[in-house]
Amino acid sequence: MAVRQVLPEEYDELDQKLEKELPLSILGLVHFRLMRSKHLLREKMVLVDSWPHVSVLVIVDRQMRGTVPFAAGFCRGPDFASTLDTLLQTGSKGLSPPFYFVRCSTDVIDALIGQYKSANTCPFQKDNCNTFVYALPAENIVPLAMPDGFRETELTERHLDAVIKAWPYSEEMDKIASVEKWFKYTIFNFPTVCIETDDERPVAWEMQQEYGGLGMLHVEPEYRRNKLGSIVTRALAKKLTKEGQLVFACVNDINVPSIAFHENNGYVRLPFEFCFTEYFFEAK
Repeated sequence: MAVRQVLPEEYDELDQKLEKELPLSILGLVHFRLMRSKHLLREKMVLVDSWPHVSVLVIVDRQMRGTVPFAAGFCRGPDFASTLDTLLQTGSKGLSPPFYFVRCSTDVIDALIGQYKSANTCPFQKDNCNTFVYALPAENIVPLAMPDGFRETELTERHLDAVIKAWPYSEEMDKIASVEKWFKYTIFNFPTVCIETDDERPVAWEMQQEYGGLGMLHVEPEYRRNKLGSIVTRALAKKLTKEGQLVFACVNDINVPSIAFHENNGYVRLPFEFCFTEYFFEAK
């Protein structure tokens, strides 16, 4: 199989192909559109298994940028697991392990891992839980009034310390790559919403992550009875909708409070599960 890189003049056609594969292609499509709109595809390789008929897509960093390498994309089904493996091997050249990839339904990842004879020889490691994908239709976005004493703003570098401290995985991730650089990259490039008190203390926030989903929602414990979480997520969803984006979020299947939160805020669960996966390839 010859891995092919999609050319910029073919991006419109690729967009159309991915849109026809919705909802299964939602992560790959939203990530592709997001990177394209932010002029970040020049930093990526857009790899496919064939053209013009595309069954597997991998969008991956061209080189290290001080954060954990990242890939997203689309795979039509478990029959294409070996093809996905080939594209990931191609995309990993020039990067340092591990890299995280977000794209595929659990049956694809199970088939990908199942190609290897044992856990010792398999370079892929699934998260401990699967992920529900929730989409938020535009008609379900109902803004909520902001309580007195708060204001809506965006995350900036002055909020970094609070964001890093609040994220429960910061210490673990910082052993692999700079969490500060990663959050700076996210805050600088993608939409965010932050709620501050009148004295400019950040008390609630959410951001669009690189793969396109809404996440990293946090509300300071003493403010969790003010519906600030719902206000933040609806405000961010409205912002993305105005930009013409599809709004979705990934929720761990064991996170019952988060599942209830998203459903109460108008999100609709899609009919498949995804999983986040680490790829521990051998550096070239």
